[in-house]
Amino acid sequence: MFEIKGIIKEYPSVRALDNVSLSIDDGELISIQGESGCGKSTLLQIIAGIIMADSGTITKNNEPLSCIPHKRGVSMVFQDSLLFNNMTVSENILFGCPHKDREHRDKTVRELADAYGIGDLLKRYPYQISGGQARRAALARALACERELLLLDEPFSNLDKDLKENIIKRTRELCEGKCSAILVTHSEAEALAFCDRHLYMEEGHIL
Repeated sequence: MFEIKGIIKEYPSVRALDNVSLSIDDGELISIQGESGCGKSTLLQIIAGIIMADSGTITKNNEPLSCIPHKRGVSMVFQDSLLFNNMTVSENILFGCPHKDREHRDKTVRELADAYGIGDLLKRYPYQISGGQARRAALARALACERELLLLDEPFSNLDKDLKENIIKRTRELCEGKCSAILVTHSEAEALAFCDRHLYMEEGHIL
C-alpha cells in the first residue's frame, strides 16, 4: 500500500500541488483526470522520485520511500515514450528488469512483446519503429521492471481507436494481480476502460 500525505509543490508563479493526499491499495487501478496544468503529471513525477515535493510524505507499507528513484518500487510511462535510441527494442524492454537469469529475462521480454504485438520488432532500434510501436515498447519496459506501482502519464494517446482499446485491455490484464496503477488521462473513456476508481484534479487539489 502506498500512502501520499500532504504533498505541496510550488514553483515561482504557481502552487502546482496544494496539500494532496491519496492512498493506493495493493492491486488498485486509479485514474486521475483534470485540465492541463492542474498538477497531474507533477504528482506522478513526485511519486516516482523524479522531482521532490516541498513538503509532505510518501510511504510504502508504512515505510518512507527511498530517495533513489529505482528503489522506490515504482515504474513510469511518460507522455513521450523516451526509449533509449542506442538500445534495441528488446534491450529497452529489459532495462530495469530485476532478473539476472538469461532464460527468465528472455521469457519476460518475449511474453510482454507478444502481449503488445511487437514481437517481430525486438531487434530494431527506436528510430526504426512507429510512434505507436514505441508506446507499446515503453509500456512493456515499465511492466518488465515488476514494481509494485505503475504510473501512466497519458500512455494511450495518439493511438488509433481499435489499437487503443486492445492496448488498454492488455495493460489492465498485465497489471491485475501484479501491481497497482495510477493512470493520468484527459479521456474519460480510457479511465473507465482501465480503472476501477476515478479521481479528478483541479488547481493542485484532488476533488
